[in-house]
Formats: sequence, structure tokens, C-alpha cells
Amino acid sequence: MTTESKKEERAKRRTATEAAAKVASIGKAMLQECQRAHDEGKKTAFTFIYCCYDEIIRAMDIVPIWTENFAGICGAKRDAQRFLERAERENLSRSLCTYALCGIGFDSWREQLGGEMPPNAPWGGQPKPDMMLSSGQIICDPRNKWYQAAQHYMKDVPIYNVGLPTIPFEADYDQRDVMDYYVKYIIEQLRGLIEFLEKQTGKKMDYDRLSELVDLSDRTWNMVIDAYELRKAVPCPMGTGDAMNTMVPLVFLMGTQQAYDFFKDLYDELQQKIARKEGCIPEEKYRLLWGGGLPSWFALTDFNYFESKGAVFPAETTYRLIERVDRLELPKVSDPVEHLAWRWVKWSTYWYDKARKRPGSSPEVERLINYIEEYKIDGVVMHEAFSCRSWHVGLIWQLNQLKKIYRNIPSLILESDIIDISSYNEADTRARIDAFIETLEAAKH
Repeated sequence: MTTESKKEERAKRRTATEAAAKVASIGKAMLQECQRAHDEGKKTAFTFIYCCYDEIIRAMDIVPIWTENFAGICGAKRDAQRFLERAERENLSRSLCTYALCGIGFDSWREQLGGEMPPNAPWGGQPKPDMMLSSGQIICDPRNKWYQAAQHYMKDVPIYNVGLPTIPFEADYDQRDVMDYYVKYIIEQLRGLIEFLEKQTGKKMDYDRLSELVDLSDRTWNMVIDAYELRKAVPCPMGTGDAMNTMVPLVFLMGTQQAYDFFKDLYDELQQKIARKEGCIPEEKYRLLWGGGLPSWFALTDFNYFESKGAVFPAETTYRLIERVDRLELPKVSDPVEHLAWRWVKWSTYWYDKARKRPGSSPEVERLINYIEEYKIDGVVMHEAFSCRSWHVGLIWQLNQLKKIYRNIPSLILESDIIDISSYNEADTRARIDAFIETLEAAKH
């Protein structure tokens, strides 16, 4: 085994479920499909997770290339640094989103090699797309700017940006007063995307097929929540470490039968573990909430370290950005595009009503409160990633608001990055976890 292989082996997280253990092969297959589509002349597109239009892409037979996913793979394999450094040599600051820097560094290198992949590209590399689909959202600046920067190296690749606003939360007005305006705008944005894709592919949208895929996604959303809510059981059958694997079919395979089948299998597996009273660790002492922040993909073994101390994570806010569709109170509409718009707006405002009932609260805080109560949480862990400000800003404020309600709940804020391993100190991180575990133990007595 080479030195790099040994490093990669040490970085692997031990999973507690068979479903999570299958995800690496699923991820490899996704990238291989992208390369195969590129080689066969099928249309491909760079795109982002939670873009609202997964089903539209798939209905048009466009193969999505998930750029955030590839950057995460590079990070998990501890092979992102050379691409980050290449982006820096292109005068991009390391303080920018390291997902974007990794992707831009890789793309610039590939294009300078005349389309050949950089040497030893993780899982075969990321092929050049036929188009780039950005999704302007408040949550993430790179969703507007990343592909514009990438176009510097791929001038012949067109970009289409879909505006996906979310209704701002305010305590003194009801979001339903403006909801129709937002839905109308998003419908126009999605129809513009369809028109763009029709021009790029030379084919018309099959709206019957789109309706079928939207319905399949609705059923998948329900299955995901049904499976994840089984984790309320004591002992917990699956932790957040595994959920950072099972997020792959959730955010990259929506609108496919494969995603539905994956979560049905996960549901069945968790049911069986609960029937056997089998937890994800031998002795469960503490139940923790991953209360915010993307993980450090190069340090997922930190979850194993928590588990070695008897701590499990039955719930997390990260990547659980869906809800059972029947809880969203969606209007009944026949147009699948309108359904997508309503689903987006209703999901993004799901916690607003509860937040307005508690002075000084927010939707994010109400979500934390809900998980603490329903999953019997003893402590909260958050992760501030230096280069992912838009997702991580406000975490300390949320924690402070939470402690007004749960005055003595122990908390831990980890600091690192999503894929820049130079920001990470394992010894320091483990020492902070040890101190947090001591606080948890003291709080229980």
C-alpha cells in the first residue's frame, strides 16, 4: 500500500449502517457516468445541490456534474491542496469558498492540459461540461460567481443562472402575504431554464415525464424523513457520521428511482436495528445534535472519536433541508413547474410560524429546539468552516439564543474548513472533544 493509500485509509470513517457503506461506490459511479456521458456526446451540466430543478435536468436527459460533490471528494481523499494552490496561483484568495477554489483550480489545470485530466485525478476527475447552471441564492455567493470564474477557462461553455430567492423571516409579518409573488417569480425562472435547456439540447421538455419525476421526488422526500426520524430511537441506530454519507443520494440523485430505493433500504435497515435494540455504538451515553455547519470532509473520523467516548448524533441540521411533503401544505396544482416552485417556497419557510410565536427566536433556532426535544439531545456541536461564511454565519448567535431556553446545555464549536486540511489540527480537535465530553458527564450528574 502506498503512502497516499495509507493516508486515505486512515481518513476513512467507520460506518454503522450498510446503506452508508455503499455510498462510496455510488459516488464513483456518478462520476463515471459523467465521464461516460462526456465521451458519448451526451449533454452534461455543472450544477449545485438544492437547486430546485433536479427533476428538470433529468427530464431533459442532461447528466448533472455536481461540482460541490467533486470538491468534497477531493477533500475526503485529502487531495484538495494541489487544486487550491493552483487557484491561488490564478490570483484567487484562499479565503474564498474552498469548494469553488478546488473546482476552479481543477478546471483550469484540465483545460491547460488540453482537456486531459490532471494526474491521478480523484475518482477519474471532473469532465468539462456542455453548460453551467448556477442558482442565485442568498445562502451561497459562489452559486452566482463560481461558474463565471470557471468560464474564464471554458469560454465556449454557456451559463444560465436561476434566481431562487427565499422569503426573509420577519417577526412582524406573515410570509403568506407575499408568497404568491415569490412563487410567480420562481416559476418564471424555471420556465426560463427550460427554454435555455431546450435550445442547448435541441429537444422539447416532456412535461408528462417531468410530472412523474416530481412525484417520485416527493415520495423520496417522505421516505428520507421517515427513515431519519427512526433515529429518535434509544439506542440510536444511525448517527450524523453516516448521514454525511447518506446525503449523497439525497442531494445528488433526487428524481431517480435509485434515490428512493436507497432510502427505502435505509428505512428497512434502521427498522431492523431498532427491533434488535442495536445502536450505532455498543454503549450510548450521550445524545448530541450536529447543530450547524458543513463537516470537514478530511476529518469525518472525528465522528468515530465522538462515538469512542459514548457520544452519538441522532440528528443534524446539515443536509436535512427537506421535509415530508404532506407537512408543507402545498396547494394542489397540475403543473409540475408550479409544484416545484411551491415546494421550494413552502420548505424554505417551514419553521417561520413557530419562530414568530417565540420573541427573539428565528426559524433556525426553532429547528434546533425541535430536534433537542424530539431526539432527547444532551449537547450541541457546531462547526465553523473558515471559507464557508454564508452557511456558517450566525451559528454563535443561534447557540446563544438556544441557551436562553436550555441554560445548562453543553455546547462545542469546532473550527476548521470543509476541504482545506491546512486549517485542521487533529490533536487540538480531539482535546476539545475530550473537554466537551467531560462537560457532558458533569451535566448529567
